[in-house]
Amino acid sequence: MPIKYASAVWDAAEERWISDAEITEIEFTAFTSKKKAFHTTARLIVRRVKRLNPKSVPEGQAELFGVWRHHVIFTDSPFVLAQAEPMHREHAQVEQVFADLEDSALAHLPSGKFTANAAWLTLAATAYNLTRASGHLASPSTPGRGPERSAAT
Repeated sequence: MPIKYASAVWDAAEERWISDAEITEIEFTAFTSKKKAFHTTARLIVRRVKRLNPKSVPEGQAELFGVWRHHVIFTDSPFVLAQAEPMHREHAQVEQVFADLEDSALAHLPSGKFTANAAWLTLAATAYNLTRASGHLASPSTPGRGPERSAAT
């Protein structure tokens, strides 16, 4: 099923804005190499985004076969496909924040000393909040900073 994003997403690897994709789902049983009690059947949702790589295509030619990037979600979400996929995409952004924090200041936890743990956690939270705030202030969509700014301000 083709989908359009409400707002385009910047893909740093492709250096372009992505505004559409295709999604599908199928019933899938995971953990089949484990005991039967651990088998889990749920929905496997696949989102594919066409990879455009103009650097590898000679000028004046098009791709012979479109190349796709696939993103897979295994979920038991009760939402319909068109609702479940965007929710999980947003959740993936939060997971990326956790991964970034775990690869930086939170990698020092637990240190064995309560005060050191508190210091690393405080530094991680402060750095994260300052980075988010400065990104928000630098954004052209911040009120009073973009083209919508009135002449009176």
